[in-house]
Amino acid sequence: MRFSPTRRTNNSSRSNQPNNMMFSRQDIQTFCVAVFLLIPSFFLVAFPNTDELAQELNSNMYNEDTESELEVILSKNQPSQLPCTNPLRRAVPLLVSEQKYAKTNNQKQVKHTSVLSSRVLQQQASSRVCVIVTTYNVVDYVGIAMNSLLQQTYQNLEIIVVDDNSNDGTTDFLLERYATNADTLPSVKIIRLTHNTNGGAGQPSNIGMESCSNETDFVMFADGDDYMELDAVESMLTYATKYHADVVMADFDVVQEGEKGEMVSESSYDFQHWDTVPTDTPFNILTHPRALRTSPVPWRKMYSSKMLDKNQVKFPEGDYFYEDNGFHWSTLIAAARCMKIDRVLFHHRRARKGQTSYNFHHGESGGTGSMQWYKQYTSIAKLGGYFPNLQGIGRRLFPETIEKQRESLSCLPSMAPTTVAKTYLQFLSASSWIGRKQMANEMSQKFFRRLDELRQHWLHQDDVYAPTDYWKPLNETLSYKAAKIKKDIDLSIIMPTVNVGDFIYDLLNDMYTKLSVSGFEFEVFAVDDGSTDNTADILRDFADDHKNNFYFLTSGSMGAGKARNLVIPLMEGRYVYFVDADDGFDFCALKKSVDFATENKHDVLIFPYKIDYVGFAEKQEGNDAMMKSDARIWNELEKLPTHEKTHERQKEAALALINYPWKQLTSSKLMKDHDVFFGPTKVHNDVQFHWTSIAASRSLHFYQDGIVCTHRKFDASVRGQLTEVKDHKRMAVFSALGMTQRALARNGQLNSVWSSWKVFSKNLISWAKARIPNDVMPQYQEQSKHFQSILARSEPPDMKWAYWGKERFLTIKKSNE
Repeated sequence: MRFSPTRRTNNSSRSNQPNNMMFSRQDIQTFCVAVFLLIPSFFLVAFPNTDELAQELNSNMYNEDTESELEVILSKNQPSQLPCTNPLRRAVPLLVSEQKYAKTNNQKQVKHTSVLSSRVLQQQASSRVCVIVTTYNVVDYVGIAMNSLLQQTYQNLEIIVVDDNSNDGTTDFLLERYATNADTLPSVKIIRLTHNTNGGAGQPSNIGMESCSNETDFVMFADGDDYMELDAVESMLTYATKYHADVVMADFDVVQEGEKGEMVSESSYDFQHWDTVPTDTPFNILTHPRALRTSPVPWRKMYSSKMLDKNQVKFPEGDYFYEDNGFHWSTLIAAARCMKIDRVLFHHRRARKGQTSYNFHHGESGGTGSMQWYKQYTSIAKLGGYFPNLQGIGRRLFPETIEKQRESLSCLPSMAPTTVAKTYLQFLSASSWIGRKQMANEMSQKFFRRLDELRQHWLHQDDVYAPTDYWKPLNETLSYKAAKIKKDIDLSIIMPTVNVGDFIYDLLNDMYTKLSVSGFEFEVFAVDDGSTDNTADILRDFADDHKNNFYFLTSGSMGAGKARNLVIPLMEGRYVYFVDADDGFDFCALKKSVDFATENKHDVLIFPYKIDYVGFAEKQEGNDAMMKSDARIWNELEKLPTHEKTHERQKEAALALINYPWKQLTSSKLMKDHDVFFGPTKVHNDVQFHWTSIAASRSLHFYQDGIVCTHRKFDASVRGQLTEVKDHKRMAVFSALGMTQRALARNGQLNSVWSSWKVFSKNLISWAKARIPNDVMPQYQEQSKHFQSILARSEPPDMKWAYWGKERFLTIKKSNE
């Protein structure tokens, strides 16, 4: 197979040491303002323009002999000797010291030229490149992608394919044709995830990175339906080793099938930013901040494994798409040297059925209801992923911000250079096109309010140093719109629905009667998950009558967890409450609890509840009471003296409760700051929400002033419930536990809850056993044994093993024979 080079056709031109001194708050503020005022002046004097600075970088291709000397220079030129670490602080002195080094050591640099060339060649020949291919239902295209990799002119490759639980035979096709022994080059490893993960390709990509061998020097990514030029890896590696680059990026084109079946290509869509980045010259986000605005796709780049590991750069793993944005900004923020190859090396397939972008633009829906409703609402739900991505990027730029609530002076505010801050604000402003795209006015308004919420968040942070005029375009874009549509919402209610036509109207009528009171604002998201009765029709009519604060969407039989996740990024309420549509609720008690949580600044309130057994022939023991295990925890807590009811003691008790989502009121800020979502499995999806929300809480309280929820347990003859499922779905217990364990490890919470987590996991695995069909009992026994071995550890596993364990329950290798 031959992949001929393709070139652009557009007409655009080319072009720490700790500080032991004590400071008062006033000293700190004075110091920050002074440094902020001096930095722009310093850059104007030292670097008249970015092209000259880039030339200085280009002239200084340092090697192993000079690296230690550079480290000495770096240590003497830190803009701050503070203990806080910000990737941007590391980037600034690198540029300064390299320019200084190039000027003062020019003779020595020339002397090392011949030595450098030979070392570059040796390094290039020995470098191991790990290429991570993510796949999901691409059996018709993955062969082209794999062949373009296996036929690369550079063969020291480790190819890791992470399949996100395809159901079209993708994994079987790969195992049959491409899996190899580890000692074969290029080696191919196939990883088949046992359950489709949350969001896009973020989690599979991270699993791929964690599976790269220890010998990996550089990392690349590929989509399973794309392909690359046969010299793509060699070309990227040449630049990476020659210029000691952390990131190398190349051009790409977009290909799609024409009307007659021919492949039609067009130039990449980011040329207006791409053409501002220099070619064959080192740069980074301080010399060329518009590099941040180039297409964020990871498959056009090669990354230094050392840079990724050192800065702990990962893809976001929440249940949202466009995770490429977070990874793109994180890598470029961390990278001291970047290189651009102005040649098309990658071919991106577009308009393939099944792609996220295809579904969005073509309005595909697996749910019920009219296409008009789908186009109006589902598109913004998918693009709701912009908000957690934008917030995550901001936290990466200004890493101490999220810790401000601790009121600690151990770190001074980080100072992102104004050019980078300006680029971030431009990115926020440019995102407003999503709001303008919406067909439904109420959803457009919601988008602008959420975007304005982010603007206000960063505008009022002490550590975001950007001149006032940098905010002006964004302020003009949002202030007028937000002023007209501004809301101060107290509560968001999120409610998945499946065949609840007998309950839903009365529930909504009671909800709006009790909550529609003066001084209390709320919003409701109803997400229908594939109802076959009249549920969707009722919800659609209700939405037409309550356009101000009721949003109806469809999710297409994905399960309650995914249905809730669909709208979590869109919630605006100060608190969020999750409602099951077939339960009973005291909405007056719910409003009262919101007022209590607001007044006392709690981020989680735990509610008592009642159980109502419906349709059972005999009266059930414990009717109108909580489940016995939960009642015991409440009773034990009530017996404790007040001084022993510490936050940590209440958190420990809350973690031991059954993971019902309606048992708690949760701060929306907590969920946004810590990427709290439900799991993607149809059963046990609430395990992840329960553990990650409670583990992240800093002010949890057991609320005893009223019962909010009466949970209905139905006899099987009346209504089926997932709690009683006894089929193959129950095997998802291991995926649910594994994903939750990974989420806890990612958020740095697993250590603090490890003892409680082990007890919970063992109990849940044991509980599930009685609900596992006999034909899959051998698989249950195997996975149970493996998971139990992880839980037997005295210390929790690190992130690498927190998801699937040592063998990840996957088929990894298969001999060609």
